[in-house]
Amino acid sequence: MKLYIKSILFSASIFFIGACEEFEPNKGIENPNLLLSNVIGSPGSTGSWITGQERQMAILYNRLLTLTELGSDNYENTQTFFNQQFDGLNILFQDADVNSLQFRIADLRTSANVGLQSVQPADPDGTDAQRGELLFYTGWAKLLAGELFVALPDTELPESDAATPKTPAENLAGAVVDFLAAEALDPTNAGHKLALARAYYALGDQTNAVTKANESLTIDASFTRQIEFDGPNGPDSDFADALFDRGNFDDLQPLPRLDFLDPKYFVEGETESPVFIQKSEEAYLILAEAELANGDVVAARGHLTDLLTLVGTRAMNTFDDAVEGRISKARPAADTVMVRASASDPFIAGLVINRDQGDVTVARISGTSIVQADVDALVDELVALEMVYLMRQEIFIAEGRRFADLGIRIPISENEMLLNSSVTAAHILSSIPTFVPVDMDAFTVDIVAGTATITHNMNAVIVTNRANAAVAPFH
Repeated sequence: MKLYIKSILFSASIFFIGACEEFEPNKGIENPNLLLSNVIGSPGSTGSWITGQERQMAILYNRLLTLTELGSDNYENTQTFFNQQFDGLNILFQDADVNSLQFRIADLRTSANVGLQSVQPADPDGTDAQRGELLFYTGWAKLLAGELFVALPDTELPESDAATPKTPAENLAGAVVDFLAAEALDPTNAGHKLALARAYYALGDQTNAVTKANESLTIDASFTRQIEFDGPNGPDSDFADALFDRGNFDDLQPLPRLDFLDPKYFVEGETESPVFIQKSEEAYLILAEAELANGDVVAARGHLTDLLTLVGTRAMNTFDDAVEGRISKARPAADTVMVRASASDPFIAGLVINRDQGDVTVARISGTSIVQADVDALVDELVALEMVYLMRQEIFIAEGRRFADLGIRIPISENEMLLNSSVTAAHILSSIPTFVPVDMDAFTVDIVAGTATITHNMNAVIVTNRANAAVAPFH
């Protein structure tokens, strides 16, 4: 993909840093106030550039959330205007959404690199912490590339050469390099250490993942980092629209066992829910999974207990959810409905919200169906590991994380293939583990009996296949 000039909107200004060479309708028209040369050397320019990076992140997550959540077992996409192909795991390199997601990841990395190479060094007010922030963004782009794609270049495509696609491990290793550099510049930033823990986790590097998870918790045991959206001025949140502004046509519903967490995002006037991309809950989950990989269930229980304590402090939202029309769509809508994770699992009460009156109360940051008695009862390592993955599913719902936990990877896009001679036939094929069924989000509801049965307990499937390289990185 050729990236040359792409505009970034800041809080009060727009600064040009690049654009697609193939589409330049205003070529030759220049506004002297919007040139990069006018930005470089200006006091405070790095802060403005970082504001632009925040906006780029919001645009990226608008693409990422709809695709990865629909491509997971979190939601059943029965009837919406959103991508129907991902819901059935028909993930094709020709899909326009695949191209858009790849472009947005590259856009985030490229714009951050411009900030690192040109803006921050010339800013008389630039700080090491700001440079660390820009390195966080380049690392985050590589992290997402490594978690989600079969391969992606980590550089732009020169006119006369080819940008070699990097493997997931190579992109994740590149993310580690950037996060380490950010950490060196801002060593008390819990987010940089948590980003390292996540990258090391994805690489299966248990020792370093545990070290950085612990370091992050030492700095801030209730850390969060979020993406904000702006309904009136943009970008607004596409996934909030998908979950909350459903209208008569839309029918996007969570698995019944996740009903109590839905909708995680809502719109109230001009306020839209943020998306949390980092939170200390992840550190506890990494530590618990590491202890289980070591065969220490007792230590894992301790970390899960700390996790439940943290989740119990997180904010809740109460709002009117009558717009869903859940009852008219014959979906689980009353708190009397019993749910089971598969036909061989027991029924559980309390997972479905009573929506008869419209108002619902939903976890704003993190929620889980697991209680302390469940953790205290853990004895078997595999039962505990299934609980960890259930808690990952619940705590990270609607945050684009489940897709990677299931080991699914997106192909390089058709646009990249056409422009980049280094792209091979293997790069344009999605990677879906054989143990992941196409109908993994299927469930049935017996309205008369008041029960809902999920077809596949995917957390149990992950545990059964934990030795597979696609999932459970510590095993």
